[in-house]
Amino acid sequence: MKKQRKTILSLALALVMTLGLLSVGGMAFADYTSGTYTASAVGKNGDVTLTVTYSETEITDIQVEQAETETIGGAAIEQMTAQVLAEQTLTPDGVSGATESSHAFLTALADTAEQAGVAEIVDADATAAAEVDYSVTEADVIVVGAGGAGMTAAYTLLDKGVSVILLEKSGVVGGNSLCSVQGINAAGSRVQESLGMDFATPELLKEAQMSYGGRENLVDAYVKASGETVDWFADVLGVNWTGKTGDRVDPNDPLASVLTEHPGGGDVFMVKAEADGYTSLSLVNTLNKALKEAGAIVYVNTEATQLLTDESGRVTGVKAVGADGSEVEFTGKAVLLATGGFGQNHEMVVEVRPDFANAITDEIAPTTGDGIRMATELGAKTVDLAEMQTFPHVPYGDTWLSPMGMPGGFMTTAIFVNQDAQRYTSEGFEVAEATLQQEAAYAIFNEADLNDSLALLEARGFVKSGENVTELAEALGLDAVALEATIEQWNADCAAGQDSLFDNHKLQPLEGKLYGYRFGVGAHYMMGGVLINENTQVLNENEEPIPGLYAAGEVTGGFHGTVRIDGSGTGDAFTFGHLAGEKLAEEVLG
Repeated sequence: MKKQRKTILSLALALVMTLGLLSVGGMAFADYTSGTYTASAVGKNGDVTLTVTYSETEITDIQVEQAETETIGGAAIEQMTAQVLAEQTLTPDGVSGATESSHAFLTALADTAEQAGVAEIVDADATAAAEVDYSVTEADVIVVGAGGAGMTAAYTLLDKGVSVILLEKSGVVGGNSLCSVQGINAAGSRVQESLGMDFATPELLKEAQMSYGGRENLVDAYVKASGETVDWFADVLGVNWTGKTGDRVDPNDPLASVLTEHPGGGDVFMVKAEADGYTSLSLVNTLNKALKEAGAIVYVNTEATQLLTDESGRVTGVKAVGADGSEVEFTGKAVLLATGGFGQNHEMVVEVRPDFANAITDEIAPTTGDGIRMATELGAKTVDLAEMQTFPHVPYGDTWLSPMGMPGGFMTTAIFVNQDAQRYTSEGFEVAEATLQQEAAYAIFNEADLNDSLALLEARGFVKSGENVTELAEALGLDAVALEATIEQWNADCAAGQDSLFDNHKLQPLEGKLYGYRFGVGAHYMMGGVLINENTQVLNENEEPIPGLYAAGEVTGGFHGTVRIDGSGTGDAFTFGHLAGEKLAEEVLG
């Protein structure tokens, strides 16, 4: 968890929170009892604590202590704080893409208002139109989607003197890249050479990527651009890269750690930038700062709905719904789609994978397949849509839990039961197929395994507890008699030293206070999408470029084939984002 930071915002901040960040709300309430009041509520990464100063007639100051992700929860809290001070409202708009952080802010703010004598908070002007400045609607390139790919492309273009408008559907930047805790697979970079990663050769990276059916032209493009991208981040943006030293690399067979059932190429190719905890977050934070310093035009809460073309059929812009609900057209010389996959579109997931009917998702961005839909409306070809990587253990709710955050870690000490409170598999991380066959699945574990991640989920209401089996069953909605029988059998197996039903070797009995939560299989990463060529141009059904239309990141297909190697998903976003920026700059600058 990141170190807590304090944010102090005043009314002046509201003057710079433009570009679609704020909307208008009004309040009707009694006079305040002047004073300074403090309240806390649980956010995504811990407590969000507000210290709010009230005069008899207005809110004069808000200080916030929080540990939320800078570009998601932190950005949302800044927006909401500015809105409260600017509009003197106790019901600022929650920020899409930062649900938990928004809820924590609103809860703590309401608490301070109650302390200040407000008996009831009434939203008196909920339908007021937002005042959003969309005065700039034309640029050389319109980039749709402010995740890793879109942000990287946007800054690459700006750095080359190309004007850009960056559109983001949610209220925050970073996109689904922030789900990744891995580094970037690369080859042939000066960074890797300096780190002694001589085994990370372009030939070896190509061999690894081609093992799962990736298109050779896209793999070649990635292999070449990956090293250049890593060096660009270091040279242009000052990113400090580190790399593993090959602890698991066999000099006689370097790919032994890659070509396995769970392909992970970390020791061979992966470089990391962990200044802010993990690579994607560090890169997004770096890009966010750089874009602000460059004066980038970024419109959040702005949803692209349709691609625009000229008489020749060239893509020249997008039609979008603005933060105020109005229709806005953004035009330029070309468009880059960086809208991510479609994990948040359950109907689309099930259409291409009927066996995923019981799947959920752990994607944090509003990835509903918008880019794929808009591109196919112009005749774009799609490939590999049915190829999805699953994250087999996702707690239900607006949350995400890393494999090591499971009870007992990656090799869990929990038991998994279904809707009938019966064990259905040998517990572990790779249980997607068995879980998909259940109507519901639950993890049951001991208090000793209530780590920081699970304790936070308990505080947010996702993890339930009970002093005994009956209480836990009631909290989870399971049959108490059935759950009691399952746990008794499990404890007997632990005493005997042998799992009588499956092959679980983590035989830890369930005793004392018990905990549990519902989980499901997440549609985690989409290998398929619109087909692009090595220049990131979107191709039609004849595999010819659609003039003026480019794409990068998870919205595309063809690079991964059937499997995403660890490190190549993160690499897909930032490497192809950088490559797209370079190719677009070449076209725009002639």
